[in-house]
Amino acid sequence: MTTALFITLAVITVLSAIALFVFICLYVYNDALVNSDKPVLWLLITIFTPNLFGFLIYMLVGRSKDRKPVRKFKLPAVISGIIVLIATTAFTASVFISSDIPVINNVSVGMVTNNIGSKWEVSYKSSGETLERTIAVTDEELNNLTVEASCEEGEMYLLLIQGKNAEVIDITDFPESKLTLPDFTAGNIKLSLYNESAKNAKIKIDW
Repeated sequence: MTTALFITLAVITVLSAIALFVFICLYVYNDALVNSDKPVLWLLITIFTPNLFGFLIYMLVGRSKDRKPVRKFKLPAVISGIIVLIATTAFTASVFISSDIPVINNVSVGMVTNNIGSKWEVSYKSSGETLERTIAVTDEELNNLTVEASCEEGEMYLLLIQGKNAEVIDITDFPESKLTLPDFTAGNIKLSLYNESAKNAKIKIDW
């Protein structure tokens, strides 16, 4: 897949989602003019409640009057919804099926991260951005700082910084190993993952 096609699919998905949201807001406001005494309030609830829950709440409890719903925004909303579905399906398929995801500077595609506890796990289809995290380690954890990483294309580097001390490690193809950091001490360490056109990567850092 070319970068232009990938960006086009992403833009279509975003724009169609925005169009659907606008139509839903218009529908709620115009319907509330007929079926509620507080159309502005329901419009604001629809706008600021995430994941369209505001729209669902209005349809369930906000329509206090039993009158015919407004229909003039129904067809555009349906059309926009279909476009969102098609565009999102195409975009998702391109990310998780295609083996030729383009690398875009400062953008990661298909990324999954786990920042829970003493583990930092990252995987993605492609990435051209730098990921950062600061961890706090004890003396024992410092001696057990373990890294495992691999990627099918491109290069990956791990930068560790503590005060004036810095260590750069090439983790493009890095079997599970404990790091030796004689100049580092217990305390905060800044971790930075640098991706140079990396694709299909998996990184696991454990302390």
